[in-house]
Amino acid sequence: MKNPLRKSSPVAWFVLGVLVAGGTGTAYAANGGTFRLGQSNSATATTKLTNTKGTALKVVSKAGTPPISVGSNSTKVPYLNSDKLDGKDSTQFQPKLASALKFTSFEPIPGWSYSSQTCAQGASAPAVAKSAEGIAYLKGFLCYPGGLPNLGYENLGTVPAGFAPPNVIVIPAVQKDFIIGLIVISPEGLITVISSVTSPGSGSLIFLTGLSYPLS
Repeated sequence: MKNPLRKSSPVAWFVLGVLVAGGTGTAYAANGGTFRLGQSNSATATTKLTNTKGTALKVVSKAGTPPISVGSNSTKVPYLNSDKLDGKDSTQFQPKLASALKFTSFEPIPGWSYSSQTCAQGASAPAVAKSAEGIAYLKGFLCYPGGLPNLGYENLGTVPAGFAPPNVIVIPAVQKDFIIGLIVISPEGLITVISSVTSPGSGSLIFLTGLSYPLS
């Protein structure tokens, strides 16, 4: 018996393939093929959509449902993950939390100052508070006029009893908007500044506000 499909045209084969895929609900999409609505699509290369005159893609879904889903993949997407909440950076929420905490002030080691007359940009006394969750929060803005005498490290002060961590804590030290080194807090409560860019005569400005560490 002759095969009736042996001499069929390529169009007939294409139609047959569509009927088979459509009849069984099988998902199909090859690289360069048509994107099939209402079905799963797959490819082995990245699909890119470009619109040089406006928005490249608009996704609209039923009210109350998310317009897109990334499944169970938890990998962060560059330029897509939000670093703000209602247009506010995370650092702007620290004062809200700080206002609800009870801070205890402590004196810095001589050489450091929080006097507005000494620190040209204005300063505030160092202080520390403890949250109900067992997190210690620092605040204050200090300066070391003339630059740190020891470029490797300089002790800043000691937090009051009850605010020392159980282990050595190392956190970034911030001068204005960039990191200048590290803040190290010992189990005895001693705060040490490890500077990376200051030099004699340049002055040193340390922001403690926003820094925190666990107490347990």
